[in-house]
Amino acid sequence: MLDPIIKGFGLGLVIAIMVGPVFFFILNTSIKRGFAPAAITAVGVMMSDVFFITLAYFGSSFVLYLNEYKDATGIIGGIVIAGFGAILIFKEAKVSAESLEFADNPHPRMLYLAKGFMLNSVNPSVLLFWFVVASTIPVKEQFTSTDTFVFYAFTLGTVLLTDLIKAYLANRLKTIITAKSLILLNRIAGISLVIYGASMIVRVFLEVK
Repeated sequence: MLDPIIKGFGLGLVIAIMVGPVFFFILNTSIKRGFAPAAITAVGVMMSDVFFITLAYFGSSFVLYLNEYKDATGIIGGIVIAGFGAILIFKEAKVSAESLEFADNPHPRMLYLAKGFMLNSVNPSVLLFWFVVASTIPVKEQFTSTDTFVFYAFTLGTVLLTDLIKAYLANRLKTIITAKSLILLNRIAGISLVIYGASMIVRVFLEVK
């Protein structure tokens, strides 16, 4: 049971330091509206992730049969995950906090739940990322159904917790956001994914030997 907890927590931290539109939207929502609307936005983002995880895991009928090909799954999944990491390493910081500012109009707080859900859902790479995770990590790690649930629970729980911390510290974070810091965060996340993807591939060959 400890293994899915550690891996879920680790993946959650990697996702948490990725910088993108969701990061800035939560930041700006907290600065302009306060912590509560930003927290509701973060919950909306998490609900979107839950939806995509469910779609990726249960909507892919062949995922259930991947245990028979766990070595090939480990290699392919490792390559794809490392590829995600490589993209993050070389990705330029093109998004600024100012570019996602919005008019100071009052909205019902629950509307931010829908905003968080939609902002995360319109990104096609989110579904692709969770599809890769659902079809590789639980299979390669030979997680049981309970292990898989714990893995996703700790992944999403870690992401939500860090999003809430970002919202709480929004005013301080805004003063230190620069293009260099964004590139650094993305590179840290990218290197982490490359290392994890490479380790999956190496473990396959070690197990074969």
